[in-house]
Amino acid sequence: METSQKNAQSNNTLEPHKDCSLTATECPEKKPSLLTKLQGLAVNKQVDQMRQYARNAVYIAGRLALAGQITVFYAAPNTGKTLITLQLVSEAIANGTAGDNVYHINLDDTYDGLIEKGDLGNRYGFHVLGPEVFSNPIENFKEVVETLLAEGTANQAVFLLDTVKKFVDVMDKKASSQFMTICRRLTTAGGTIIALAHVNKRQNHDGEGIPAGTSDILDDCDCAYVLNVLGDENAPEGKRRTVEFQQKKARGPVVQEAVYSYEVIHHDYYQMFLSVKLEEGNEVDRVRCKTAIANEKANDLEMIKVITGVLNNAKPTNQKDIVTALTSSKGISRRKLVDCLKRWNCSPDEGGLWEMTKGDSNSNWYQLLV
Repeated sequence: METSQKNAQSNNTLEPHKDCSLTATECPEKKPSLLTKLQGLAVNKQVDQMRQYARNAVYIAGRLALAGQITVFYAAPNTGKTLITLQLVSEAIANGTAGDNVYHINLDDTYDGLIEKGDLGNRYGFHVLGPEVFSNPIENFKEVVETLLAEGTANQAVFLLDTVKKFVDVMDKKASSQFMTICRRLTTAGGTIIALAHVNKRQNHDGEGIPAGTSDILDDCDCAYVLNVLGDENAPEGKRRTVEFQQKKARGPVVQEAVYSYEVIHHDYYQMFLSVKLEEGNEVDRVRCKTAIANEKANDLEMIKVITGVLNNAKPTNQKDIVTALTSSKGISRRKLVDCLKRWNCSPDEGGLWEMTKGDSNSNWYQLLV
């Protein structure tokens, strides 16, 4: 009986708190202070893991956008922002710097436009997501980001948001800030975002575009450029438009400005895509472009061989005859042959293999470059 009472007393007696000089009956259980909690939430202990996601100056669109960052391209309609961006991202895919998970969220296009971008995606390796997938863009995108973070795959994703105004009201400061917070969560985990946005109808005193909306998008991104049309010149298929990217904000070794041009060809987006050309650049740019061309030629190697075989007679050959001969004998689709003929109908400096001239009834005649 005495033993039981002693055990009961022993069980009810609290030991002194290990971090307190008072006995437990005099000192309540200590809870972590806010400062201690903040220490636990600090990134210090996660540096090694974060370093795995960090990317050292990996260019994802020319030398205008870096992997792991939020980049915004501002431009007026019909400037060519989507066209040039898709061409630059495709170049990065061909060079192996953009990976297999590039997604063009295309919410500002026609049905035919979606088909055109989808065709380009099939050829160049990016994936096109339309309004049927992002019916509620901001919530859908937030869900995608949260899922990627939970899976630990955010660092593999590259998103091209086309356009920002479809995701958020750019005139709403609070909404814009919240949207950029979602974007930042993705890039903090190693993901990449290139966002296309509009400029105001009113230009500055130098005739340059002014980013539309509140300053929150510009303030919270890593890099930003405004695209301005420098002018149009006559070209074989219509006119060649020259566009300048003028830097407004930068974090990292991106260029201050860049100049690209493309041919404005109605009803042939693919030919416009092929016509995009860097007008000003250094040796790094030239090497990057040559590498992309070499990779593209490797993808087309079999078709190039059979087309070259048909064109070896040294005389111009009608496109219809080329396609008819090779679809029947080699089983290659007409669409792929026509695309290949277009793709390598350019100057030798751009990887050209043959040239095209117009004949009667607007027919196309091809001949190997000498």
